[in-house]
Order: sequence, then structure tokens, then C-alpha cells
Amino acid sequence: MAVVQQPTDPELLRQLDDARASGGTVEAVLRLERQPGERPVPSVVRDQADRAIRRATDACGETPADVHVMANMATAYVAGTEKFLRELLSQPEVASAVANESRAGTTRDVTS
Repeated sequence: MAVVQQPTDPELLRQLDDARASGGTVEAVLRLERQPGERPVPSVVRDQADRAIRRATDACGETPADVHVMANMATAYVAGTEKFLRELLSQPEVASAVANESRAGTTRDVTS
């Protein structure tokens, strides 16, 4: 199993644990790595997301259910299985991650 090394929202970790038992899909919002103080370069952000997703797919044999890269914000929305998302969260391109929705079902605010 992949080891998650960057800051991860406790709610996301709870949802991943629940999905392990249920086999359900989890939605996460990832902040991708970048140099402090530098603006995101959209083409670089897209490449980062593609590399991380490809590496996670190769490692666990699963693909994401949905992906939306918000390149101007160095952020990606990814939905997938618990196994896939844990592998994705362990990739060096991922700086941090939060659950897309909280337990109450409200949309979460993504900040760096």
C-alpha cells in the first residue's frame, strides 16, 4: 500500500477508510507542487497531474473515475477508488489533498 507523505485532510482519510470497506468512490481536491511565490504554469501543472495519475495507475492497476485539472490554480479534482487515491496521494507532484465534500455534504473550501 502507498504511504501518504504530504498534508492530507483528516476528512479525506476518513472517507478513504470508509471506501476501503464499501468499495465506493472518493472525490479529492489535490494541490500540486510548485515553487513558493511562483504562479502556476498551466502546461507544467497539466504535465504534473498526468505524470502523477499515470504513475498511480501503473502502480495499482486502476484508473481514476473522473479528473478535472484546474491548471491556473495548480489544483486537480480526482475521483477514484480508495486504492487509486492512496497511491495518487503518495506521488511527489501532490503537495496536499482535501476531501471534495465534508461529512455534512457541503463543498469544502480549498486553500493553500
